[in-house]
Amino acid sequence: MRNRPRFVAMKATTIFCIFLALTVKTPAQQNYPLTKTVDSSDIDWGVKLPDPYRWLEDLNNQEVQTWFKLQADYTNTLLAKIPGQDKLLQELKDLNKLSTAVYTPVAKAGGKYFYRKQLPGEQAAKFYYRQGPQGEERLLFDPQRYIAGQTMNYSPVVSVDGTRVILNLSKAGAEIADVHVLDVTTAAFLPDTIPHTWGGAFAGPNNTDILYTQTPNYDVHDTSFKRNNPTKLHVIGTPLSTDITIASSQKNPEIVSPVAFPDVFVYTDCPFIFLSIGSADRNLTLYYAPKSALKSEHVSWKPLTKTADQIKRFFPHGHDIYFLTSKGNPKFQITKVDLNAPNLARWTTIARGEGDWKISDVLFVQTKDYLVFNKAKNELVIQPYAYEFTTGKLTKIDVPLQGNVYGAAGLSTSNTVFSKEDDEILIINSGWSTPLNFYSYNVKTRTFQEGIFHTNYSYPSLGNIASKEIEVPSYDGTMVPLSLVYDKTKLKKDGSNICFLYGYGAYGSILSPVFNASHLLLLSRGVIIATAHVRGGGEKGDDWHLDGMKSTKHNTWKDFNACAEYLIQQKYSSPAKMSAGALSAGGILLGRAITERPDLYKAIIVRVGWLNATRTEFSPNGAGNIPEFGTVKDSLQFRALLEMDAYQHIGKGVRYPAQLITTGWNDQRVSSYFPAKFAAKMQAQSGTENPVLLYVDYGAGHFGASTKESQFAQTVKEDAFLLWQCGDPDFQVR
Repeated sequence: MRNRPRFVAMKATTIFCIFLALTVKTPAQQNYPLTKTVDSSDIDWGVKLPDPYRWLEDLNNQEVQTWFKLQADYTNTLLAKIPGQDKLLQELKDLNKLSTAVYTPVAKAGGKYFYRKQLPGEQAAKFYYRQGPQGEERLLFDPQRYIAGQTMNYSPVVSVDGTRVILNLSKAGAEIADVHVLDVTTAAFLPDTIPHTWGGAFAGPNNTDILYTQTPNYDVHDTSFKRNNPTKLHVIGTPLSTDITIASSQKNPEIVSPVAFPDVFVYTDCPFIFLSIGSADRNLTLYYAPKSALKSEHVSWKPLTKTADQIKRFFPHGHDIYFLTSKGNPKFQITKVDLNAPNLARWTTIARGEGDWKISDVLFVQTKDYLVFNKAKNELVIQPYAYEFTTGKLTKIDVPLQGNVYGAAGLSTSNTVFSKEDDEILIINSGWSTPLNFYSYNVKTRTFQEGIFHTNYSYPSLGNIASKEIEVPSYDGTMVPLSLVYDKTKLKKDGSNICFLYGYGAYGSILSPVFNASHLLLLSRGVIIATAHVRGGGEKGDDWHLDGMKSTKHNTWKDFNACAEYLIQQKYSSPAKMSAGALSAGGILLGRAITERPDLYKAIIVRVGWLNATRTEFSPNGAGNIPEFGTVKDSLQFRALLEMDAYQHIGKGVRYPAQLITTGWNDQRVSSYFPAKFAAKMQAQSGTENPVLLYVDYGAGHFGASTKESQFAQTVKEDAFLLWQCGDPDFQVR
């Protein structure tokens, strides 16, 4: 069958002009704010999809904004009634005082170390540098003093010589940034400002040329917001009107589609430049050209890789380029190709995943002489390795630490360069009960030391925290890794423990063992924190991702439900004590988990969740996600989208668990109407007394609050909601 034309009919069946005075009682006996319905539906491939809350998609409409405000007020009023929150907040503040500082390394350049640092009591991390390990610490940027009364989000990019820093600045909660340039010596901004961008970066070795991708405006609710975004080059000190468009859908229509993100990379030690055509497809489409062509009127891009080559990451070094690929090996391999005559059919393999061990696709780092990468078993046990460019020798990195160790440049998963001027890297040490910490390691001399980013922790109850790694059979017999973290003095295994099960399962992303101090609030109250490493993620390799996308996406939530069933059967918890959480694309997982098996859960928390999959591609960020989830224009992919659409699977009168559904009003990745429509329909149709609450943060985007105070406030609300619904006696509303 060919795709039939989409038919949309919208007619108000019940219109109320005044919302403020009206509420409606549902069968669940909650006095939710009134939500009208409209006679709206789509017909795709002969299937009619009713969509009575389609009107909520118009986020610029005053009526819609009023509805959101009423929902937010209702949620905040109800959450405020939960006792015990003051105690939770004080515990969070006390925990925050137990670390000397929180560091986020940014770069090493020109002999300088650049980093964020947040002290206990500070609301946001400040940006610093020091000349050498023993140099004096100097403040470069305070995000709370740039504009009086505001906290800025900032993303720094350091020039190779360490003399200038690009600060991509945006208001708290927003991702769309203005590019500013900071002089390191004077800590003063240069006059250049580039508005509404995805961020800028220096073009290779100089500190004058800036590459940036620009959006049409700042309006994240604009449906054209992520279409036709060009990548440009700006020379510091020149007018923006003279900036050169390096790649765009208008300039390069043969290789850049209107919904793709062209991204240009320039490297210090490579004579070529690269163009990546970005989307949700992890298999990179790359083009290359001589570096001398960068400022020409039209760059003649030559094809380098296509999606069939299954290239996940690339690392140029001189005339060679190194690829991380899953082609021919779902456990991944690292290959090398000569850029003077690139022939991917004859690449040289320098490392490969095999057996239980895959090559991890995160936290690579290039130094002067080495490419450092990590091997992983289910991404739960990690071992770093170093490949020497000149000799081809592969060496295992061993350091005297407990828990997992990663060779890295920082916490970023991008092609990060920490220092190409020497062979120093960072060693990241982390685990479920090991607070994340940094150490310094020189790959050439094998010198290991604490370094300047090392932090001292003193959590008194940490000795009680235990973890356990198991594998659980899913519905089809596939073994799914499941991580458990708990206080061993409070574990009873009689079904009385509250359990919080977390999952994601999309884009091949992984959920690594990382300690979160705020989890001590729950662990100290006997809550088991479980992480389900479901299909759709990348824990077991590329096949693990492919088995949880498009037509196989159902494996994602079925794996999750199998983990919940196991925890109940083994009496770690019970349906009256089982809660769950997910965020973003994890909303597909959790929305379908509860619509398929509502009997397994008492409460869920969905942060900024994608909950209406058949409408995904019509959102500002939707078209770029077609490679991961599919399109309604294809009959088979439409059926898969319908199967993963939690909104369309809500049944009237079904006994659903309690739900706290959050959104950030400035979210440009998952538009606020996705959580809103799901919440509205669930409020109307759930057949229990369990509350369905929509929490709206007007100062946040996709990644939540920017200040420590606001982050703590949301953590306390979520924890209190979970403990209330799962029966903790100290949190019961009277």
